[in-house]
Amino acid sequence: MLSRGAEQARRIAVVEPHVLQRHRAAELLGTLPPVRSVDAFASMADLVARMRGSERSTWPHLLVVDPATGSGAEHDLSAIAAFRAAGMRVVVLSALDSRHLIRRITRAGVDGIVTKQDPESELLRAVVRVLAGSAAVTARAQAVIDADPAPKLSGQEARLLELYAAGRPLASVADRLGVREDTARKYLKRIKLKYDAQGRPAHSKLELAWRAREDGFLDPAAFGSVAF
Repeated sequence: MLSRGAEQARRIAVVEPHVLQRHRAAELLGTLPPVRSVDAFASMADLVARMRGSERSTWPHLLVVDPATGSGAEHDLSAIAAFRAAGMRVVVLSALDSRHLIRRITRAGVDGIVTKQDPESELLRAVVRVLAGSAAVTARAQAVIDADPAPKLSGQEARLLELYAAGRPLASVADRLGVREDTARKYLKRIKLKYDAQGRPAHSKLELAWRAREDGFLDPAAFGSVAF
């Protein structure tokens, strides 16, 4: 739990591309007693540029962010990972309308997840909990996460599906996973069997890529560029 003195020194940054939502989020967060300042940015790149030119003692303690989708997703998620490694806590405020983004967000291990369909009070409650050192996922966000249509895959199986469905040869995938090619082939067979058990055939590489796209393992924006 934060001490009373520490609570009065909390700084928050909001990253939200939509002007009205960005300003409203900043306004709301500024009403919290533990918060001293709220800075708002249109993009993660804007926040990073500001931080590069400032003393670390002025960096935000908490980031409330709507991560980009499509071509900007990789940059935003990499930045989130870097910020968390530096000790910053992160709350995602998102529509959660992309299964691919949901999968990436949960893998990133953020501290809180709030949907844009949640009431404002839920956002404030989540931020207070995260500032106090706890995790916070709203009931609505958890329901969206739990509605995952994919079969239950191990970490290695999920990573293999992402790489293989994106068009990489199995030998290359095995190398990336740090396993033998015959082991990767066993993972692949298990994945196909799990999809078959759902009544969703994934026998060919093309079918597997479609399943990966449907379930968010493959970025829909990149699907058209996948070579088979």
